[in-house]
Amino acid sequence: APLITARVKPSEDILTHGEYKRSALFLRENNFQPSDLLGPRAKEIISKCSAVVDTARLERILGRGFLLSQAAERWLSRSIWVVSRADEGYPQRLKDMLKEDAPALLYGCGSKKLLGAGGLAVVGSRMVSDELISYAENAGRLAASARKNLVSGGARGIDAAAMRGALEAEGTVLGVLADSLEELALVREHREFIMDSRLTLISPYDPAV
Repeated sequence: APLITARVKPSEDILTHGEYKRSALFLRENNFQPSDLLGPRAKEIISKCSAVVDTARLERILGRGFLLSQAAERWLSRSIWVVSRADEGYPQRLKDMLKEDAPALLYGCGSKKLLGAGGLAVVGSRMVSDELISYAENAGRLAASARKNLVSGGARGIDAAAMRGALEAEGTVLGVLADSLEELALVREHREFIMDSRLTLISPYDPAV
């Protein structure tokens, strides 16, 4: 994770998704877990990992304890949680469908129960007519009346309209965001639905991106 805390650039040269995937696979093939990189055998395991990632680079990434504590405190103060692919709370549906390509981390705000709820996905353009906005809102209301969770991207236009329609009709919504999780989690109109466990916002990207 880049650990963006009041800065523009990532804190270190973090692993790309592909590099993390190869590293996680290497660890598993050698009967280790990512958490073992911080355990008593860390030096030995980090040395073994040189086959897939530069040792000095990995040590720099793992040495960000203070920065991680700052970032975690910031997320916690905004009611943002984090789950990794190794955690029990990670949605099984993503693991089943995406296998090793599932995001290594998910940041979220709201009830984790909605992560595995499935439902109706509605996505579309940002710049659309009022007629299509009404159509999307009605799709959201229909999902709510059918007691189906609505899944969308949270962007303005079709996504936001469908989510609004579902929430106004007492339904549940999972917003999968490409950016700005921290900002959207603090929007007043979202907080009520988040606190009521009817809206969950998640992103595989740092909340401050």
